[in-house]
Amino acid sequence: MAEYKIGKVINVSSDMINISLYNFSESDETVYGVPDNMNVTIDTPNGPIPVSIGQPGTFVLVAIPNGTLLSMISDISMKEASTLNGEIKKAENSNEYLIQSPLRIISVIPVGTIDTSGKFERGTDRLPTVNNDVYAVLPDVIDKVYESFAEGNFSIGELSLIKDQEAKINLDSFLSRHAAILGQTGGGKSWTVASLLQSISTFPKSTVILFDLHGEYKTAFGDYAEYINAGDLEFPYWLMKSDELLGLMVDRAESAAPNQIAKFKELLQAAKENHSENQTLNIPKITIDTPVHFDFTNIIDEFRRLDVQMVPGATAGKMIKGPLNGDFTRLLMRIDSRLNDKRYDLIFNPVKYNNSASMEGLFRKILGEESNPKKIVVIDLSSIPFDVRNSVISLILRCMFDFAYWYKKVNSKAYPISVFCDEAHIYFNDKDPNSEAARLSAERIAKEGRKYGISLTVISQRPREVSATILSQCNSFFCMRISNPEDQSYVKSLLPDSIRGIVSMFSNLRRGECILLGDSVIMPTRIKIRKPAPTPNSDDTSFYKEWNLPYEKIEFSPILDAWRKQQV
Repeated sequence: MAEYKIGKVINVSSDMINISLYNFSESDETVYGVPDNMNVTIDTPNGPIPVSIGQPGTFVLVAIPNGTLLSMISDISMKEASTLNGEIKKAENSNEYLIQSPLRIISVIPVGTIDTSGKFERGTDRLPTVNNDVYAVLPDVIDKVYESFAEGNFSIGELSLIKDQEAKINLDSFLSRHAAILGQTGGGKSWTVASLLQSISTFPKSTVILFDLHGEYKTAFGDYAEYINAGDLEFPYWLMKSDELLGLMVDRAESAAPNQIAKFKELLQAAKENHSENQTLNIPKITIDTPVHFDFTNIIDEFRRLDVQMVPGATAGKMIKGPLNGDFTRLLMRIDSRLNDKRYDLIFNPVKYNNSASMEGLFRKILGEESNPKKIVVIDLSSIPFDVRNSVISLILRCMFDFAYWYKKVNSKAYPISVFCDEAHIYFNDKDPNSEAARLSAERIAKEGRKYGISLTVISQRPREVSATILSQCNSFFCMRISNPEDQSYVKSLLPDSIRGIVSMFSNLRRGECILLGDSVIMPTRIKIRKPAPTPNSDDTSFYKEWNLPYEKIEFSPILDAWRKQQV
């Protein structure tokens, strides 16, 4: 049976269609309707196929002129059917009992149109009207829809509600147009990230950088991954742009800030131009943002001189304060605090990357392009203090963007780089001034990265705290379990009007299950993510198991020693 009728349209709005299901009826000529158990069996040339009706996340076909409208079920309800007075009187006159059957109603969201030739197109320019017929959907129809959209054979798991149906996505759309993996703690974000990157690593030339804030992914990838402890890797000050350095030193609210900024840029320009190594690099014009080595101590010494400078006054033999005397006192205090803080040694006291020639080695390290190339580079930021971490993330993101930009300029083709940002709400926060540098670097990738082959995937349990600019540029959303009403509402505001009704399903998702929305998939899809092997170290601590173990004496000394030294 090619078309199995299950109901009719009873209400249509701009983003929702309500359907009344028929009661099951079977005769020699036709079979239609839905039994009480909500399962129908459809006869096909390949034999009978069971189809479940009414599960949120599954699909139905609604008749429209010149085709059908593929729609996703978002809600199902049941209410008592109203009985007309005429029917009641007729039953009374006939001494018959009137049996009222409940009315089953499903609400669906339009997804796309299937024309008479079987071709699927996302969206629709026509909606059905009341009394239009509604049909069950066979699994092979869904399979053809997914295959028509996904380029290649990239699968991330199975459709949750259609057994053995692979969830295929368009990887180009997912990465090039940026993506977000959102969900509350315990929803399976780390599981999803590990599974996705393990699938991506099957490509011979993949290049992925993963910011790991909690050291979860060290065991998730094999020999194809480079694991870098950010505390052991230098991110030298001379690679920073002038604004990034100023952000570490200058308080812009201070009255002397304009003088500090102007003088710093002047000294920085001179320090880069006059450095002996840079004069041999054949650079036509060195600017304050050219990534070349310079001596930071020379700039500090000049600030110290100007801060206490005395000049001859109008009266012979009398010395007065210089024009910038005292303007750099607070700036020098901030610089000294950074230089004396061991946590900033990876920026201000580089040992390995301390000349312009060492820049290539650093980029090879971060991109996994050393003697033994790696497909995934995991940068563990857990050992870096919060205030330093933002500067490091900002520098990496900005350097990756600039590298992708100039690679394309030189080679006339892109070098695809995918950056996955775990716990993005911590360092891409709109409201936190300390995260401004990292956020601005990420926003630049979000807005311009597609042109140069660098993509951003943000991972967060607090989507409303992530930069709105970044999320607005994401065109694919992995929505894991989200129970918080405010987070649900925020995610809803990011989605097109036509699919906002699907947000009600977020709180019912299992761990490792998501609803994928956006350009990378042909239609909103409920997916059971493939279990990663091996799994990341992200499991919750079991209080029950740990507290049931025999008592062990705690050795406090190694813990406190590691705490003081900020290293293990």
